[in-house]
Amino acid sequence: MNGKDSLEDMREMVKDMLEDTARTVDKVRFDIEKSIVDYTFLPGKDIIETDESIIVNLVLPGIKKEDIKINLTENKLKVKAKFEFETKMGGSYVTLADRRSGMIRRTVRLPKKVIVEEAKAEFKNGILKVEIPKQEKEEGITLEIE
Repeated sequence: MNGKDSLEDMREMVKDMLEDTARTVDKVRFDIEKSIVDYTFLPGKDIIETDESIIVNLVLPGIKKEDIKINLTENKLKVKAKFEFETKMGGSYVTLADRRSGMIRRTVRLPKKVIVEEAKAEFKNGILKVEIPKQEKEEGITLEIE
């Protein structure tokens, strides 16, 4: 084996290592972008409890009403929503489009048992509002301070 062959072998080995490194970096970048997308699209929620009902508000911006599925039990609310976003960036010669799609899943444990059959849901301005009457209503009294 002469020096020329070993130099060529060394170049080939370095080239393979660089390609492996590039693939690893691409995979890590993809995983990071996916986790950012998953985190970004975790909807915000508010749970409001009144004397008679529980109201759950979920923020679902950019999602269509027909892409939302709701499953309700006595003590749990599950929401699934499909999303597809497209972002376009353009210059004078080229237009780039970035399309993302996926599924949002959110489970909310309700603080009290509810009457499932009397629940109402509405979706307006990117906010899903689910109002569910409680099984045991709380009657309050006013206390005088002495």
